[in-house]
Amino acid sequence: MASVALPQTHPDYPAVQPLVAALLSAGGGLKQFSQVVPQIIRKAIDEVIDAPRTNRFTLSETEKTEKTYLGTKIEILLRAHLNLPKGRVLDLNVAGVEVDIKNTMGGNWTIPMEAFGHPCLLLKENEKSALCSVGLIIAREAYLNAGENRDSKRSFSASGLGNVWWILKDHPYPSNFWERVSQAQRNAIMNAGAGTLRLAALFEAFQEQPIPRLIVQSIAQQDDYMKRIRRNGGARDILAPRGIAILWGRADRRLIARLGLGAVGPDEFVSYRPTTAVEIALLRGARRID
Repeated sequence: MASVALPQTHPDYPAVQPLVAALLSAGGGLKQFSQVVPQIIRKAIDEVIDAPRTNRFTLSETEKTEKTYLGTKIEILLRAHLNLPKGRVLDLNVAGVEVDIKNTMGGNWTIPMEAFGHPCLLLKENEKSALCSVGLIIAREAYLNAGENRDSKRSFSASGLGNVWWILKDHPYPSNFWERVSQAQRNAIMNAGAGTLRLAALFEAFQEQPIPRLIVQSIAQQDDYMKRIRRNGGARDILAPRGIAILWGRADRRLIARLGLGAVGPDEFVSYRPTTAVEIALLRGARRID
């Protein structure tokens, strides 16, 4: 976790430091802030993509208007998490100070006229690198480029961005599984047949990798998507005879730990082909393989 604070000698320090302290206090401290805010970013992106209903899998497949709305979605979820009110003019009231919230996907931030001279909470995310940044800056005239866009908005200059207090800087957030999958692999999975067959293809192709529940739902594309994993007609019935177990982070955490498969969350699944007689006996005894 990288944080880059303004030096105490910086002229904005007296104004920015109390706001950073108030944001971190509302967010449960730096440790919790650094855990929850990246999850908020992932949740907002996934809700905009809406894979289970749209058959889209990456942010690049969404419409331009949806990408614009992503910033609003993050703002709404972040404000709810911090339990801070909206300002009368700007997006957030932090300790009595109005703060604008601006988001960008790997580019610069455009600042509206009403935020000139006011604090701005900057958020940035990159789906390819799965890194995000959260910082606070006062949108001073000296920090902004001279040119305006059609909406009279201005961006920060390169030197101006040197005045950001980075609460999180290039911090990991949960990646989109599909950003790590080639088009050929994706086509092979999605063309495997019905939902159960697609899930079997997924878990056979990507073993020992935690697969979020949302991915399962988006591939199954059915209301009863969990049924497509279980025994009695699910993907486990297809893979178990092949010696591949599908384990659920919630129900199989002891098996996952004994197999040394690393961190698998309660809403994640992982597939595994045992390599030793002990592992085979363990998974066969748990009825995860035949």
